[in-house]
Amino acid sequence: MMVNYPLTLPLPRLKEVSYKRQSNILRTEMGSGRARQRRRFLSVPTFMEATWRFKKDEAVAFEGFVDHGVQLTGWFLMDILTPKGVVKHQVRFKKDPLENFKPISALVWQYQAQVEVKEYKAASEEEAAISLVKPHTVASFVSSISNSINNYLEYNNE
Repeated sequence: MMVNYPLTLPLPRLKEVSYKRQSNILRTEMGSGRARQRRRFLSVPTFMEATWRFKKDEAVAFEGFVDHGVQLTGWFLMDILTPKGVVKHQVRFKKDPLENFKPISALVWQYQAQVEVKEYKAASEEEAAISLVKPHTVASFVSSISNSINNYLEYNNE
């Protein structure tokens, strides 16, 4: 069973989160000066730079989760902000958040880590196709073509 990131703890600070997907392109330069490109894998890891700020009681719980809940090497489930909204992903710490932490005040602690996202849930093929035709529907598309044909016929019959 997969361990969940504690629901009582805040997620990484949105202002300080960034994502970097592992390159998935294999490029071969040709003698003609052109190049061939192809996708290497169906899925590649994404790395997230994350910063958390916790009240001191939350910091104690976070440190316990890091050291004992996932023992740093294990995968766990955590909500990640994506363009599709907040989506649960399998993640693990690539860099120990206890290597880089500091007090912001007597009551607030800040932790930073690099997190590996096993498979970032980007838009599916179907979601991409739907979003590309929005706000149009099939009916509006057909109607638009019908109008274009009618206008063309009227213009050529004059």
